[in-house]
Amino acid sequence: MTQVERAAAHNARWRWIGLIVLALALFMASMDNTILNVALPTLARDLRATNDALQWTVDAYQVTYAGFLLLAGNLVDRWGRTRTFIAGVIAFGLCSLAAGLSVNTGMLIAARACTGVGAALLTPSTLALISVLFRKPTERTTAFAIWSGANGAGAAVGPLLSGALLAHFRWGSIFLINVPVAALCLIGTLIFIPHVIPERADEKLDWLGTGLSIGGLSVLCWSVISAPGLGVGSPAVIVAFLGGIAMIVFFVWWQGKVESPILRLSLFEHRTFAVSVCVSGLVTGGGAGALFVLTQLLQYVLGFTPWQSGLAIMPVAAMMLTGAVAAPLALRHFGIKRAVMAGLLCVTAGFAWLALVPNETSYPSLLPGALLFGLGAGVLMPAATQAVMDSLPSESEGAGSATNSALMQVGSAMGVAVVGSLLAARYRGAMETHQLVEALDPQTRSGVLSSVAQAVDLAQEPQYAGLLPLIREGYVDGMRIGLGVSALAVACATIAVGIFFPAHPERPHNTADD
Repeated sequence: MTQVERAAAHNARWRWIGLIVLALALFMASMDNTILNVALPTLARDLRATNDALQWTVDAYQVTYAGFLLLAGNLVDRWGRTRTFIAGVIAFGLCSLAAGLSVNTGMLIAARACTGVGAALLTPSTLALISVLFRKPTERTTAFAIWSGANGAGAAVGPLLSGALLAHFRWGSIFLINVPVAALCLIGTLIFIPHVIPERADEKLDWLGTGLSIGGLSVLCWSVISAPGLGVGSPAVIVAFLGGIAMIVFFVWWQGKVESPILRLSLFEHRTFAVSVCVSGLVTGGGAGALFVLTQLLQYVLGFTPWQSGLAIMPVAAMMLTGAVAAPLALRHFGIKRAVMAGLLCVTAGFAWLALVPNETSYPSLLPGALLFGLGAGVLMPAATQAVMDSLPSESEGAGSATNSALMQVGSAMGVAVVGSLLAARYRGAMETHQLVEALDPQTRSGVLSSVAQAVDLAQEPQYAGLLPLIREGYVDGMRIGLGVSALAVACATIAVGIFFPAHPERPHNTADD
């Protein structure tokens, strides 16, 4: 009997409680992907943050989350699943404390980046530990659905919790809430989660690969985020973009040469794995970009308070939960491929709806598209996750789950960067030639062009009231362009799944009922 099987048998009585602990930790990490979105207008005013700085407060977390996930997946297999999970929970709690006590955007961005490292350590550990706790096919399906539901619910609940906290406390409370949750997860882990001896403890870690993956993604995100302000033709943007691409290409080449790679290219030889992780990354990216712009639209364009914005996002959370609950039934009756296709079609339709809303938009006109996205993502993620994990041998579950989660976070970071930058470019283009903006002093003009929050504040003054319709038109136009690109990308993913996803995915490791 293997270490994994012995741990599963020994912990059979407590595995469902252990699953709750793991799901709570993942919920916390996922929530931090979105809890900041509703607070962005507040940060823009309190810290005088520009549009670029706001994008970095979101992307700093996601870039380090994505970059360190590959290293973390290898730590799971070399250092141990439970040890890596505990280290991640502790780091997440401490860095959340630092973020909550930040006094400027630089400190906040740094703390968010460090929090992403903690999230990277705990996320692949949760999937790998679930694979220890649940070996029977029926139980694994349910466990993966709960895992995916926690992931989706955290992302959806983040805006509501943020709005509730901002209604009564300063913005730092949205990070400080993580500290007691992390403490609870740590205690639960020590009691209910088994320790499994690492299966590849003798292999070295690839620090060069880690540096290349983080550096390449960071530079690439910087080039995309900075393009609206500096110009697409700016030498700095062009050099950064090409440099980021070159680092990522070198990273992939290096992974094929190094003895112990953090990204195991051999995993992509499994067609099910390759297609599933790419689809998850695209959908996560589109969703992150949509949430980034929609939560600000609710406040800047529709005049919602942070609390009202959080409430407005809750129907999306409900649809994600509905989809996650229905996913196991859909998988049993229709199979993984059809479930994935159904989820992708719903996501595509949702993005397309949001891309076609009129300039004089309203919350009811946005809601159908948001609900379609929520339902599709809720069904898709459990199906894609099970396809990923079922295609991996047990000794590669840590690296495979980390690769899956890393590509999802890469998707999130690039989704915020691309959709946010398309919106910023359209907003800037609509504003900079207006006579009221041209008449402003250089410092105020720069602030209005780089920050929607500063423009909205200026438009409250009677002599600049004419700016408000222009601000709203530029913002909605930019949102439609960004989400139109998201709809096109997911539509292409749907076609790719129809062509390349196998009808009967392979299952190389033994999950037979004992």
